[in-house]
Amino acid sequence: MTTPMRPSETEFNAYVDGELGPEAQAAVERHLGAEAEDARRIADYRAIGEALRALYDPILVEPIPARLVAATERRRSAAFAWAMRIAAALVLLVAGGVGGWLLRQSVSGSDAFQVAFTRHAIEAHRLYSVEVRHPVEVAADEEAHMATWLSRRLGRPIKPPPLAGAGFNLVGGRLLPAADKPAAQFMYENAGGQRLTLYFAVAAGGGDASYHYYQDGGTQALFWYIDGFACALTGEFQQQDLIAFAREIYRQRAGETVGPTYSW
Repeated sequence: MTTPMRPSETEFNAYVDGELGPEAQAAVERHLGAEAEDARRIADYRAIGEALRALYDPILVEPIPARLVAATERRRSAAFAWAMRIAAALVLLVAGGVGGWLLRQSVSGSDAFQVAFTRHAIEAHRLYSVEVRHPVEVAADEEAHMATWLSRRLGRPIKPPPLAGAGFNLVGGRLLPAADKPAAQFMYENAGGQRLTLYFAVAAGGGDASYHYYQDGGTQALFWYIDGFACALTGEFQQQDLIAFAREIYRQRAGETVGPTYSW
């Protein structure tokens, strides 16, 4: 008896997006009926997509403020044009579900949490890093209040790691969802106006002590575990820059080494 071939990740993604023909869809559903681990993973992908659409769709239909339209007419710098392209890419990504997710490493069932978590981080970065007046919920000048509030919501003591040694100042932070638990995002900005975000949530049990690099278009993210948290450092930077920023976070922590090893 011939064992049916396992669907590829591309086919799984197309199935979640409703892009498969009847025969291919039936083949995937037969596989999911026989493979509980893949079935759970695909169910998670669907739940994540639905949660993101529920969270971000109302924002996507908001009118562009007149002041931003005017600013667009006055200023067409390369940095501003790039930010607009990122915002447009976010619209396509949310509308397209899990399709278009590009990775620099293969994904197995055990990596599903990392992939989903890092997708949340990249989408949150793209959504808020282009904001002019409201990039964060609580600004850096209320850092103590922000740390207390987010610590209470996440159930663990936290505070923004300083990144001045890497040339970035804290902009502020906000509360965000991470599947079925609360997450937080700290935003940083350098002198050139480039923004970097650190997205994190409590992760019971943690995982392997390695950096994992993910890429979606022009946005890169570095995922790792630290002290019971899952973290994703995200921005439009080269991978070696993200590693340097992550190591700066470790350098600021008394008694820590330079951090995990790098993993492709």
